[in-house]
Amino acid sequence: MQIKTVFSCQKCGYQSPKWFGRCPDCQSWNSFVEEDYSLPNSNTKERVTLYKDKPVLLKDVSVKEDSRLKTDILELDRVLGGGIVKGSVILIGGDPGIGKSTIALQVSNQLTRQGIIVLYVSGEESTHQTKLRAERLGAHDSESLYIVNQTDLNLITEYIKKLAPEVVIIDSIQVIF
Repeated sequence: MQIKTVFSCQKCGYQSPKWFGRCPDCQSWNSFVEEDYSLPNSNTKERVTLYKDKPVLLKDVSVKEDSRLKTDILELDRVLGGGIVKGSVILIGGDPGIGKSTIALQVSNQLTRQGIIVLYVSGEESTHQTKLRAERLGAHDSESLYIVNQTDLNLITEYIKKLAPEVVIIDSIQVIF
């Protein structure tokens, strides 16, 4: 058995893998407590759910304006409903050469201009190639944009733990193993 830790808000029941000083759901301060769960070994077929959301009325769910990260790329923000929802996963698809990597780097640049720490993981281009693209886009002098050429998911996960970026961009997901 493996032990897993989850933090639960004592006011509203919100659960997260990390501790918060203030609950992002009900906004109460110092309401999180640590709880441990036992997970079965990975070779068993038993399914365990750590997060136990409770049904709530739609009208009782509060949506905060700051829950989206603005990219300052007007059409992208419009398509995303006003910006990138924190905690979301966005997949950008298209034919080769259409500009997916370029727009990903533009988004990285715009977010870092707001002081947001971004980790840009490229599985197909070297850091040198990514730097050249960034220079063409005017994004080469950012103090909060980290780039790495990596395809090993375990190493990428370690980088995320070490840097604790607010945004991670993986270009391209199909080469990650």
